[in-house]
Amino acid sequence: MQEKKPRRGIQSVEIAFRILSVMQTSQQAMALKDIAPLAGLTTSAANNYLVSLVRIGLAAADEKPGHYRLGPAALSLGVSAIQQIDGFEIVRREVTNLRDITSRSAAVTTWTDDGPLSLFKQDGDQRGAFEFRTGLIPMLGSAAGKIYAARLAPNLTAHLIEQEWGAVFGGRPDAGKFRDDAARELKRKGYTTIVRSDLTGYVSIAAPIVDWNGDLRFTLSLAGTRASMKVEPSSDQVKALLASASSATQALGGKTER
Repeated sequence: MQEKKPRRGIQSVEIAFRILSVMQTSQQAMALKDIAPLAGLTTSAANNYLVSLVRIGLAAADEKPGHYRLGPAALSLGVSAIQQIDGFEIVRREVTNLRDITSRSAAVTTWTDDGPLSLFKQDGDQRGAFEFRTGLIPMLGSAAGKIYAARLAPNLTAHLIEQEWGAVFGGRPDAGKFRDDAARELKRKGYTTIVRSDLTGYVSIAAPIVDWNGDLRFTLSLAGTRASMKVEPSSDQVKALLASASSATQALGGKTER
């Protein structure tokens, strides 16, 4: 079978994008002498490209001589791109991809006024009590629920934690401690875990997906058993989960936190 040849493009467009990408990484205007090497250009070549980029509004000259930042046209393009994003389609693809890579059950969850809601799932190769389901899921009994407890305002999650507390832990509810523990775990590892000690051997791990505002949009989860899935950061399943969550976050215009 004959391999397809790469389609020809316009090199100058790709070079201009490199310059814009360099400026996009900075929170303030950058000096021409710093932009050029990061874009793989001489100072003279970078200056010529910036003249054109400023002319069409994708870049702007800063008040400080020799410094440049992204221009109003770049902002307009970014806003338009955000408006065209289909967030669910992005995470749906990641769920399927994650299941295919790990052979474990995968699901995506979002937040509603009634609690975490599983939107879409793909069953793994093993079937049993550890499979995901769609619909509302528990706060305390799911790794995804722990992420919402860690990231959302206490007034949104406290009543749900308290409602479930007796059946899961018994005794007097301590929503604050649960939130703090979940937040520490998420900050330390970048994901949360649930490992049950009952006969099901249920194990679940979840990672956050954030958007361009840094807001939590979805959680991505994997489920299995203690025998089939490891929860250590070095495990293949955890690495695959974090990679998928990072990919979805970037597609939504967000930045990964680890």
